[in-house]
Amino acid sequence: MLDRAYGCLVGGAIGDAMGMPASFFTREKIKKTYGYIEDFIEPELETQSYHGTLHAGEITDDTQESVIIANLLIEKGCFDKVEFERAMKEWAIENKMLESTVIGPSTRRFLTALVEGRDPEEGAKESATNGSAMRVAPIGIRYHADLEQCRLAAAQSSVPSHGSAPAVAAACAVAAACAAGIQGGKTPGEIMDIAAEAAEYGESVGYDITAPSVSRRIRLAKRLVDENREKGFSAVLDELVGIFGASMQVYESVAIAFGVFYAVDGNAKDGILAAINAGDDADTNGAICGNLCGAYSGASALPDAWKKRVEETSHVDFKATAKKLLLVN
Repeated sequence: MLDRAYGCLVGGAIGDAMGMPASFFTREKIKKTYGYIEDFIEPELETQSYHGTLHAGEITDDTQESVIIANLLIEKGCFDKVEFERAMKEWAIENKMLESTVIGPSTRRFLTALVEGRDPEEGAKESATNGSAMRVAPIGIRYHADLEQCRLAAAQSSVPSHGSAPAVAAACAVAAACAAGIQGGKTPGEIMDIAAEAAEYGESVGYDITAPSVSRRIRLAKRLVDENREKGFSAVLDELVGIFGASMQVYESVAIAFGVFYAVDGNAKDGILAAINAGDDADTNGAICGNLCGAYSGASALPDAWKKRVEETSHVDFKATAKKLLLVN
Protein backbone atom coordinates (compact mmCIF):
# COMPACT_ATOMS: atom_id res chain seq x y z
CA MET A 1 0.00 0.00 0.00
CA LEU A 2 2.85 2.40 0.78
CA ASP A 3 4.35 1.72 -2.65
CA ARG A 4 1.06 2.65 -4.31
CA ALA A 5 0.58 5.77 -2.18
CA TYR A 6 4.15 6.80 -2.92
CA GLY A 7 3.56 6.07 -6.61
CA CYS A 8 0.47 8.28 -6.56
CA LEU A 9 2.43 11.29 -5.33
CA VAL A 10 5.72 10.83 -7.14
CA GLY A 11 3.95 9.76 -10.33
CA GLY A 12 2.05 13.02 -10.32
CA ALA A 13 5.24 15.02 -9.79
CA ILE A 14 7.03 13.15 -12.59
CA GLY A 15 4.16 13.73 -15.01
CA ASP A 16 4.08 17.39 -14.08
CA ALA A 17 7.83 17.94 -14.51
CA MET A 18 8.18 15.81 -17.62
CA GLY A 19 5.20 17.46 -19.30
CA MET A 20 6.21 21.01 -18.38
CA PRO A 21 8.40 21.67 -21.48
CA ALA A 22 5.50 20.69 -23.76
CA SER A 23 2.79 22.73 -22.06
CA PHE A 24 0.19 23.94 -24.55
CA PHE A 25 1.98 22.45 -27.54
CA THR A 26 0.08 20.57 -30.20
CA ARG A 27 1.11 16.97 -30.72
CA GLU A 28 2.82 17.95 -33.96
CA LYS A 29 4.68 20.79 -32.28
CA ILE A 30 5.94 18.39 -29.62
CA LYS A 31 7.25 16.06 -32.34
CA LYS A 32 8.97 18.90 -34.22
CA THR A 33 10.46 20.50 -31.10
CA TYR A 34 11.40 17.51 -28.95
CA GLY A 35 10.51 14.33 -30.81
CA TYR A 36 8.65 11.85 -28.60
CA ILE A 37 9.26 12.89 -24.99
CA GLU A 38 10.62 9.93 -23.02
CA ASP A 39 12.48 11.63 -20.18
CA PHE A 40 13.00 14.99 -18.50
CA ILE A 41 14.09 17.54 -21.07
CA GLU A 42 15.17 21.15 -21.02
CA PRO A 43 12.36 23.47 -22.17
CA GLU A 44 12.88 25.12 -25.55
CA LEU A 45 12.81 28.74 -24.37
CA GLU A 46 11.89 30.21 -27.73
CA THR A 47 8.69 28.20 -27.88
CA GLN A 48 7.88 27.46 -24.22
CA SER A 49 7.02 30.67 -22.38
CA TYR A 50 4.43 29.52 -19.83
CA HIS A 51 6.75 28.23 -17.14
CA GLY A 52 9.30 30.99 -16.94
CA THR A 53 12.78 29.85 -16.02
CA LEU A 54 12.04 26.25 -15.02
CA HIS A 55 14.58 23.64 -16.05
CA ALA A 56 14.45 19.93 -16.84
CA GLY A 57 12.96 17.89 -14.02
CA GLU A 58 11.48 20.81 -12.11
CA ILE A 59 7.86 20.72 -10.93
CA THR A 60 5.23 23.39 -11.56
CA ASP A 61 2.40 24.82 -9.48
CA ASP A 62 0.48 21.58 -10.07
CA THR A 63 2.65 19.61 -7.67
CA GLN A 64 3.24 22.56 -5.36
CA GLU A 65 -0.51 22.85 -4.72
CA SER A 66 -0.79 19.11 -4.19
CA VAL A 67 1.95 19.31 -1.57
CA ILE A 68 0.06 22.11 0.18
CA ILE A 69 -2.98 19.84 0.51
CA ALA A 70 -0.84 16.90 1.63
CA ASN A 71 0.79 18.94 4.39
CA LEU A 72 -2.59 20.29 5.48
CA LEU A 73 -4.04 16.79 5.76
CA ILE A 74 -1.03 15.58 7.73
CA GLU A 75 -1.20 18.55 10.11
CA LYS A 76 -4.98 18.75 10.59
CA GLY A 77 -6.03 15.17 9.90
CA CYS A 78 -8.75 16.28 7.49
CA PHE A 79 -9.40 18.89 4.83
CA ASP A 80 -9.85 22.30 6.45
CA LYS A 81 -11.13 25.02 4.12
CA VAL A 82 -9.94 27.93 6.27
CA GLU A 83 -6.44 26.51 6.64
CA PHE A 84 -6.32 25.63 2.95
CA GLU A 85 -7.15 29.18 1.93
CA ARG A 86 -4.61 30.54 4.40
CA ALA A 87 -1.89 28.26 3.05
CA MET A 88 -2.73 29.06 -0.57
CA LYS A 89 -2.69 32.80 0.12
CA GLU A 90 0.68 32.52 1.86
CA TRP A 91 2.08 30.46 -1.04
CA ALA A 92 0.79 32.96 -3.60
CA ILE A 93 2.37 35.93 -1.83
CA GLU A 94 5.70 34.26 -1.05
CA ASN A 95 6.13 32.97 -4.60
CA LYS A 96 4.58 35.98 -6.36
CA MET A 97 2.18 33.68 -8.17
CA LEU A 98 -0.08 36.50 -9.32
CA GLU A 99 2.89 38.03 -11.16
CA SER A 100 3.68 34.73 -12.89
CA THR A 101 2.33 33.07 -16.04
CA VAL A 102 2.15 29.55 -14.63
CA ILE A 103 -1.24 29.47 -12.89
CA GLY A 104 -4.52 28.88 -14.68
CA PRO A 105 -7.36 31.43 -14.88
CA SER A 106 -9.50 29.85 -12.15
CA THR A 107 -6.62 29.57 -9.69
CA ARG A 108 -5.62 33.15 -10.51
CA ARG A 109 -9.15 34.35 -9.74
CA PHE A 110 -9.13 32.35 -6.50
CA LEU A 111 -5.75 33.64 -5.33
CA THR A 112 -6.58 37.22 -6.29
CA ALA A 113 -9.71 37.09 -4.13
CA LEU A 114 -7.74 35.67 -1.20
CA VAL A 115 -4.99 38.28 -1.45
CA GLU A 116 -7.57 41.06 -1.70
CA GLY A 117 -9.52 39.73 1.27
CA ARG A 118 -12.64 38.73 -0.69
CA ASP A 119 -14.67 35.51 -0.54
CA PRO A 120 -13.41 33.50 -3.52
CA GLU A 121 -16.33 31.06 -3.80
CA GLU A 122 -18.66 33.34 -5.73
CA GLY A 123 -16.13 33.72 -8.52
CA ALA A 124 -15.40 30.00 -8.42
CA LYS A 125 -18.89 28.92 -9.50
CA GLU A 126 -18.10 29.18 -13.21
CA SER A 127 -14.58 27.77 -12.96
CA ALA A 128 -14.31 24.67 -15.16
CA THR A 129 -10.56 24.25 -15.49
CA ASN A 130 -8.46 21.43 -14.01
CA GLY A 131 -6.81 23.14 -11.05
CA SER A 132 -8.67 21.28 -8.31
CA ALA A 133 -8.28 17.90 -10.04
CA MET A 134 -4.51 18.31 -10.37
CA ARG A 135 -3.98 18.87 -6.63
CA VAL A 136 -6.48 16.41 -5.10
CA ALA A 137 -4.49 13.15 -5.07
CA PRO A 138 -3.38 13.43 -1.40
CA ILE A 139 -7.06 13.30 -0.42
CA GLY A 140 -7.30 9.96 -2.19
CA ILE A 141 -4.42 8.68 -0.08
CA ARG A 142 -5.76 10.10 3.19
CA TYR A 143 -9.22 8.62 2.63
CA HIS A 144 -8.23 5.46 0.76
CA ALA A 145 -10.25 3.30 3.15
CA ASP A 146 -13.48 5.30 2.85
CA LEU A 147 -14.61 6.28 -0.65
CA GLU A 148 -17.61 8.20 0.64
CA GLN A 149 -15.46 10.43 2.85
CA CYS A 150 -12.93 10.66 0.02
CA ARG A 151 -15.37 12.15 -2.46
CA LEU A 152 -16.82 14.45 0.22
CA ALA A 153 -13.39 15.86 1.09
CA ALA A 154 -12.49 16.11 -2.60
CA ALA A 155 -15.60 18.18 -3.24
CA GLN A 156 -14.82 20.42 -0.27
CA SER A 157 -11.31 20.98 -1.61
CA SER A 158 -12.61 21.98 -5.05
CA VAL A 159 -15.47 24.35 -4.22
CA PRO A 160 -13.37 27.30 -2.92
CA SER A 161 -11.56 27.70 -6.25
CA HIS A 162 -13.30 25.45 -8.80
CA GLY A 163 -16.95 25.23 -7.81
CA SER A 164 -18.63 24.25 -11.07
CA ALA A 165 -20.22 20.83 -11.47
CA PRO A 166 -17.56 19.57 -13.92
CA ALA A 167 -14.66 20.80 -11.78
CA VAL A 168 -16.03 19.29 -8.57
CA ALA A 169 -16.86 16.10 -10.45
CA ALA A 170 -13.32 15.80 -11.76
CA ALA A 171 -11.77 16.33 -8.34
CA CYS A 172 -14.04 13.67 -6.86
CA ALA A 173 -13.24 11.26 -9.70
CA VAL A 174 -9.46 11.65 -9.40
CA ALA A 175 -9.47 11.34 -5.61
CA ALA A 176 -11.72 8.27 -5.65
CA ALA A 177 -9.67 6.58 -8.38
CA CYS A 178 -6.47 7.20 -6.44
CA ALA A 179 -8.07 5.81 -3.29
CA ALA A 180 -9.31 2.71 -5.12
CA GLY A 181 -5.91 2.13 -6.67
CA ILE A 182 -4.20 2.40 -3.30
CA GLN A 183 -6.69 -0.03 -1.76
CA GLY A 184 -5.61 -2.56 -4.37
CA GLY A 185 -7.47 -5.59 -5.71
CA LYS A 186 -9.37 -3.76 -8.45
CA THR A 187 -9.02 -3.83 -12.21
CA PRO A 188 -8.52 -0.62 -14.23
CA GLY A 189 -12.08 -1.06 -15.50
CA GLU A 190 -13.45 -1.22 -11.97
CA ILE A 191 -11.52 1.91 -11.07
CA MET A 192 -13.01 3.70 -14.09
CA ASP A 193 -16.47 2.81 -12.82
CA ILE A 194 -15.64 4.05 -9.32
CA ALA A 195 -14.35 7.31 -10.80
CA ALA A 196 -17.48 7.81 -12.88
CA GLU A 197 -19.69 7.25 -9.83
CA ALA A 198 -17.64 9.73 -7.81
CA ALA A 199 -17.95 12.23 -10.65
CA GLU A 200 -21.72 11.84 -10.58
CA TYR A 201 -21.63 12.81 -6.92
CA GLY A 202 -19.48 15.85 -7.73
CA GLU A 203 -21.89 16.90 -10.46
CA SER A 204 -24.72 16.80 -7.93
CA VAL A 205 -23.01 19.22 -5.53
CA GLY A 206 -21.12 21.52 -7.90
CA TYR A 207 -22.61 24.67 -9.42
CA ASP A 208 -24.57 23.93 -12.59
CA ILE A 209 -23.03 25.44 -15.73
CA THR A 210 -23.27 24.80 -19.45
CA ALA A 211 -20.55 22.18 -19.89
CA PRO A 212 -20.13 18.50 -20.79
CA SER A 213 -20.61 15.84 -18.13
CA VAL A 214 -17.35 14.56 -16.66
CA SER A 215 -18.94 11.32 -15.45
CA ARG A 216 -20.25 10.54 -18.92
CA ARG A 217 -16.91 11.40 -20.50
CA ILE A 218 -15.10 8.99 -18.18
CA ARG A 219 -17.53 6.25 -19.21
CA LEU A 220 -17.15 7.23 -22.86
CA ALA A 221 -13.34 7.14 -22.55
CA LYS A 222 -13.59 3.57 -21.31
CA ARG A 223 -15.79 2.59 -24.22
CA LEU A 224 -13.57 4.30 -26.79
CA VAL A 225 -10.51 2.47 -25.50
CA ASP A 226 -12.30 -0.87 -25.59
CA GLU A 227 -13.51 -0.24 -29.14
CA ASN A 228 -10.05 0.75 -30.46
CA ARG A 229 -7.60 -1.45 -28.53
CA GLU A 230 -7.03 -3.84 -31.40
CA LYS A 231 -5.87 -0.94 -33.60
CA GLY A 232 -2.90 -0.26 -31.31
CA PHE A 233 -2.18 2.33 -28.66
CA SER A 234 -1.35 5.15 -31.09
CA ALA A 235 -4.79 4.82 -32.64
CA VAL A 236 -6.37 4.81 -29.19
CA LEU A 237 -4.59 8.04 -28.26
CA ASP A 238 -5.60 9.61 -31.57
CA GLU A 239 -9.21 8.75 -30.82
CA LEU A 240 -9.11 10.09 -27.27
CA VAL A 241 -7.43 13.37 -28.19
CA GLY A 242 -9.52 13.79 -31.32
CA ILE A 243 -12.79 13.43 -29.46
CA PHE A 244 -12.03 15.00 -26.08
CA GLY A 245 -9.15 17.40 -26.70
CA ALA A 246 -6.48 17.78 -24.01
CA SER A 247 -6.83 21.38 -22.81
CA MET A 248 -7.04 22.79 -19.30
CA GLN A 249 -10.83 22.56 -19.46
CA VAL A 250 -11.47 19.87 -16.91
CA TYR A 251 -13.89 17.89 -19.04
CA GLU A 252 -11.07 17.50 -21.60
CA SER A 253 -8.10 17.08 -19.27
CA VAL A 254 -9.60 14.52 -16.91
CA ALA A 255 -11.23 12.54 -19.72
CA ILE A 256 -7.82 12.22 -21.39
CA ALA A 257 -6.07 11.27 -18.15
CA PHE A 258 -8.59 8.55 -17.38
CA GLY A 259 -8.66 7.32 -20.96
CA VAL A 260 -4.88 6.94 -20.99
CA PHE A 261 -4.90 5.29 -17.55
CA TYR A 262 -7.35 2.68 -18.82
CA ALA A 263 -5.60 2.22 -22.15
CA VAL A 264 -2.24 1.40 -20.52
CA ASP A 265 -3.85 -0.81 -17.84
CA GLY A 266 -2.61 1.52 -15.13
CA ASN A 267 1.09 1.26 -16.02
CA ALA A 268 2.65 4.39 -14.55
CA LYS A 269 5.58 4.77 -16.92
CA ASP A 270 3.56 4.22 -20.09
CA GLY A 271 0.67 6.37 -18.85
CA ILE A 272 2.80 9.38 -18.02
CA LEU A 273 4.58 9.35 -21.37
CA ALA A 274 1.33 8.98 -23.31
CA ALA A 275 -0.43 11.75 -21.41
CA ILE A 276 2.33 14.31 -21.90
CA ASN A 277 2.81 13.46 -25.57
CA ALA A 278 -0.90 14.02 -26.12
CA GLY A 279 -0.03 17.71 -25.97
CA ASP A 280 -1.93 20.84 -24.89
CA ASP A 281 -2.05 21.01 -21.06
CA ALA A 282 0.73 18.43 -20.99
CA ASP A 283 2.07 19.05 -17.49
CA THR A 284 -1.33 18.86 -15.79
CA ASN A 285 -2.54 15.92 -17.86
CA GLY A 286 0.74 14.18 -17.08
CA ALA A 287 0.35 14.96 -13.39
CA ILE A 288 -3.20 13.64 -13.15
CA CYS A 289 -2.43 10.53 -15.17
CA GLY A 290 0.69 10.03 -13.07
CA ASN A 291 -1.43 10.20 -9.92
CA LEU A 292 -3.92 7.65 -11.27
CA CYS A 293 -1.36 5.23 -12.70
CA GLY A 294 1.04 5.61 -9.80
CA ALA A 295 -1.73 4.76 -7.33
CA TYR A 296 -2.53 1.65 -9.35
CA SER A 297 0.87 0.23 -10.29
CA GLY A 298 2.96 1.77 -7.52
CA ALA A 299 6.24 3.65 -7.39
CA SER A 300 8.09 0.42 -8.11
CA ALA A 301 6.77 0.61 -11.69
CA LEU A 302 8.58 3.91 -12.25
CA PRO A 303 12.29 4.25 -13.12
CA ASP A 304 14.43 4.99 -10.08
CA ALA A 305 16.19 7.77 -12.00
CA TRP A 306 12.87 9.56 -12.57
CA LYS A 307 11.92 9.38 -8.90
CA LYS A 308 15.33 10.53 -7.73
CA ARG A 309 15.42 13.45 -10.18
CA VAL A 310 12.02 14.87 -9.30
CA GLU A 311 12.60 14.51 -5.57
CA GLU A 312 15.93 16.30 -5.83
CA THR A 313 14.56 19.20 -7.87
CA SER A 314 11.37 19.60 -5.81
CA HIS A 315 13.05 19.05 -2.42
CA VAL A 316 10.07 16.89 -1.45
CA ASP A 317 10.34 13.41 0.07
CA PHE A 318 7.22 11.97 -1.56
CA LYS A 319 7.62 8.56 0.08
CA ALA A 320 7.75 10.07 3.56
CA THR A 321 4.76 12.26 2.74
CA ALA A 322 2.80 9.24 1.49
CA LYS A 323 3.61 7.31 4.67
CA LYS A 324 2.39 10.17 6.85
CA LEU A 325 -0.84 10.45 4.84
CA LEU A 326 -1.53 6.73 5.27
CA LEU A 327 -1.04 7.05 9.03
CA VAL A 328 -3.44 9.99 9.48
CA ASN A 329 -6.59 9.03 11.37
